Amino acid sequence: MVNKHLTVKIPEGLHFRAAAKILKIAREQRCSVLLEKKNGESADAASLLEMLTLCAISGTRLKVTADGRNGSKALAMIEEVFENGAGI
Repeated sequence: MVNKHLTVKIPEGLHFRAAAKILKIAREQRCSVLLEKKNGESADAASLLEMLTLCAISGTRLKVTADGRNGSKALAMIEEVFENGAGI
């Protein structure tokens, strides 16, 4: 299990397409991924709806935890989504 604090830098925040990209990464890397806000709200990356209900606008800091064989790779790919939308 690996985790890292990431800041959403996408101007639109964690929107549907970005959340869908995170879901795809988690599935492809066969990891369970959890996004957690400072106030304790959390979302399983296997659920688009849960990620969207975090209301993570640009500047929101989230603790991202990836658990699985490819956790480090998944976390690096998710960090790319947080930084610039991963080409979305």
